[in-house]
Amino acid sequence: MEPVQKEVILCCLEHHCYIIDEIIQDLRLDVCVFDIKLILHEAITNAHYHGNNRDCKKQIYVRYMLKDKHLKIQVEDCGDGIRKLAFPDKIDNLHLLDEGGRGLYLIRCLSDNVEMINNTIFIDKDVSNPIL
Repeated sequence: MEPVQKEVILCCLEHHCYIIDEIIQDLRLDVCVFDIKLILHEAITNAHYHGNNRDCKKQIYVRYMLKDKHLKIQVEDCGDGIRKLAFPDKIDNLHLLDEGGRGLYLIRCLSDNVEMINNTIFIDKDVSNPIL
């Protein structure tokens, strides 16, 4: 498998689903497609709403690298950054169906490692052994 390393720049969420589909095609992974799509969707959406404050003039940078069945994703917004961000371990039943608030939880659940440094979320996922 050839390594893949690229960067995509978005403004707003107008075409983000199309961009995510292009990234999935570029990665040529038959496994974990649902997980990767959901991770990208949640990270990009959070970058737009929370990092860029819905400002369509601010860009979102999506970098991804696949090498030896290990996927690394970075989603960077143009916000001021967050000093400390907690990725929740669980969501209580009272908030399970709320409109917002599940994105970071889902990213954490679907990733092997996730970390927020300033205005960039770093996501690692092993794609060699999908759980079916």
